[in-house]
Amino acid sequence: MRGVAIVLWWLLCVPFAGLARAETVTIATGEFPPWTSESARYGGFVNRVVAAAFARVGIDVKFTYMPWKRAEAETRVGRYDASAFWFASQDSEVDFILSDPISSHKEVFFHLKSKPFPHWETLSDLHDIKIGATLGYTYTTEFWALAHDGKINVEVAARDVLNLKKVAIGRIDAFPIDEMTGWLLLSNPKLFLPGVKNMFATEARPLHATSGYLRFPRHQPRTARLLVKFNAGLAALKNDGSYDRYLQDLISGVY
Repeated sequence: MRGVAIVLWWLLCVPFAGLARAETVTIATGEFPPWTSESARYGGFVNRVVAAAFARVGIDVKFTYMPWKRAEAETRVGRYDASAFWFASQDSEVDFILSDPISSHKEVFFHLKSKPFPHWETLSDLHDIKIGATLGYTYTTEFWALAHDGKINVEVAARDVLNLKKVAIGRIDAFPIDEMTGWLLLSNPKLFLPGVKNMFATEARPLHATSGYLRFPRHQPRTARLLVKFNAGLAALKNDGSYDRYLQDLISGVY
């Protein structure tokens, strides 16, 4: 009887133990509300999409929030399975593979209404103004090349909020940031005094329009399989209307 009891116990427990061991991916991410944020509902629009897409293919997600530069470095060496989220850049292609597009963005220059933005056709036309940039951000290859060569004057800060505050007090003349993110930060009463938002305007001509992607380390053994699974889950979200519902929540201010 004792042997029968052991066999029954094994038959009952082993299937449940297998169910409990769902695959988990670890994702390095950072603060870029409303797209990604530890304090945002669902972790922001992008992280909601990422978690839901992986869930569609039976994979759990664990997000770790950190500075973007660290997220990039630690994902590159395989400490994390992926990083959410990044814009495309030629410099990153050696070390990373991008997912299918997750989000759409327009990066524009924020400046004070009292300091009209100069007319420009190319970035080098902006050589007479001081431009803020956030450490670890992609922007464009041309932007960083011109900054490196001293053809545009770029001053780097650790966070987006610091750059917007520097614009507000006149330390820098302009700061390029995702348009939705910039206005959201300026509207936050915990970050800016009432009325500061009304001091700002945006330049109509964008620095660039781009998409956001999940970034996988190119040389890690799980990458190829996880990339295929994620893209399949993302396609499922878009096909059944879930993605559009999440996007409507973004527009409505849910995140």
